[in-house]
Amino acid sequence: MTWEMPQGDPVLEPQDTPSHPMAPWFEKARRERREHYAAHGRPRRPPSRAIITMAHNESIFLPIWLDYYSRFFAPEDIYVLDNETTDGSTERDGFVRIPVEHGEVDHRWMVDTIQGLQHELLDKVDMVLVTDVDEMIAPVPELGTLGDYLDGFNEDWVNCLGYEILHRKDREPPLRLGEPILDQRHWWFFNGAYDKAALATVPLEWRPGFHGRADFHFNPDPDLRLIHLHRMDYDICLDRHRTRGRKPWAQKDAEEGWAVHNQITDEQDFERWFMTDSSFEGFAIQLERIPSSWRGAF
Repeated sequence: MTWEMPQGDPVLEPQDTPSHPMAPWFEKARRERREHYAAHGRPRRPPSRAIITMAHNESIFLPIWLDYYSRFFAPEDIYVLDNETTDGSTERDGFVRIPVEHGEVDHRWMVDTIQGLQHELLDKVDMVLVTDVDEMIAPVPELGTLGDYLDGFNEDWVNCLGYEILHRKDREPPLRLGEPILDQRHWWFFNGAYDKAALATVPLEWRPGFHGRADFHFNPDPDLRLIHLHRMDYDICLDRHRTRGRKPWAQKDAEEGWAVHNQITDEQDFERWFMTDSSFEGFAIQLERIPSSWRGAF
């Protein structure tokens, strides 16, 4: 889509965030998507699909991820690249485990490894969804489930709109694992760095962190969310930073400052970051209530 500023006030739907920087283009994006599907139609049969993530000692996030995505993908189509996990979290059924070994935090290696698997799988299935282990992809609930969305998908790729859940520990208790997250958390904020090109029917090349296509092409669906769980619980997040901070970082990652927020472990610095710093220049934390229709989604 073109990026010339549309004239007039933004045309918004009930789930839209009026202050979202993409809001002026939401109506245009929706119109172009309607025109695309009017011309090309929905698939005659549900497309075959696979999903990929990578994990290293994710005893909290991997079970959440598997519980959600196993609703929409068969076990043989769920691929977990297991990077030297030692905490037992990948010793279970329900997915295809692919062992990999890389001792450093290295986002270029991670992209290359996952990208290669995405290209390989597209020789076998119609579409592939790629997410981090702390990312939930879902359309707004009024439009159905992720399964409904995938069954009707007929595009080369699509960008989600990124939102981050934030635990307000002064108002919300610690997360009760095993119970729906969106029954326990009530605030999120939009973060355009997570407007990821997560779903595709064609081979993609990504920038490090999967924060968009390498060629910067952009095809947003205002009604498809990427919900980032990194800050879903204050103490869980701090413990995760401490674990990641102990790993060596690749030289390129250190030079570029990629995902450097994962190394923040000093308690004062962490609290300031957690509550006030989106980690990406140009995106401030602007908290808003999560609409009630999301309750129970995961």
